[in-house]
Amino acid sequence: MKKLYFLSLVLGTAFTFGQTPIITAMIDGPCPNGYPKVCEIYASGTVNFALYSAQNQTNANTTWGATLDLTPLGTRTNEYVYIIVTGGSTTIATTEFPSITASNSIENNVMNLNGDDRIRIINTSTMAVIDQFGVTDLDGTGTSWEWLDTYAKRNNGSGPDGGFTQANWTFGAINLFDTGAGTCTGGTQLQSIVPLGTFTLSTNSFNAIEGLKMYPNPLTENTLNISSAANADMSVQIFDILGKEVLNTKVVNNTVNASRLNAGVYIVKITEEANTATRKLVVR
Repeated sequence: MKKLYFLSLVLGTAFTFGQTPIITAMIDGPCPNGYPKVCEIYASGTVNFALYSAQNQTNANTTWGATLDLTPLGTRTNEYVYIIVTGGSTTIATTEFPSITASNSIENNVMNLNGDDRIRIINTSTMAVIDQFGVTDLDGTGTSWEWLDTYAKRNNGSGPDGGFTQANWTFGAINLFDTGAGTCTGGTQLQSIVPLGTFTLSTNSFNAIEGLKMYPNPLTENTLNISSAANADMSVQIFDILGKEVLNTKVVNNTVNASRLNAGVYIVKITEEANTATRKLVVR
């Protein structure tokens, strides 16, 4: 029952939003010491940040710590706020990302993270997880969600997630920022590479694959059929109910070999050209 509830939460929150903070981007910068390190948070509706705190998990640690009270961010309505680490020189962040200002950001070591680390927002009084980036208790090194010297951006129309849902994120290539990125290195401003402040609650580009069909569901054999009206090239990521990617492949002749999937419930993320869609899949 708990697993089914988690899955319904994952799928349901992709389309419904309340007055809540949503983690929308993570940056591991190219400047000295890996600065700027940035966590972008979108205040969906009117959010009183005095109700919330941020916590992190680093490396292989299994304890959430470095709790940061988000009260200084005040009350925000449909705005972006930021947790940053810049070594005390906030101009490192504001130069690379002009949308970051002293008034909409907090500099704190809770965001002193690298590409294998996790961060979450909790309700301070209840400890309920509001949104999370990264798999709990798992060092992200070598995983498909690693964000070393690169970025991760939440897909439009998704979140918040009470547990990490990788299908709701797009990732830059590992070490993307190591060559020619960042004005601090004489390169390209980071905002032009990964524009912050662009997340939208609109689902126009999310679940917008016209005529999408996925069958059979429940799946009892090894072949999953996927087709669309455009019949363009499609790729598929399949995640278990804990958010772990278990299959990443192309759709070939409108089919996917699903023989690696054990019996259970999964989230299928389908990408066709600029559009994405998610579906629940039951394997028996």
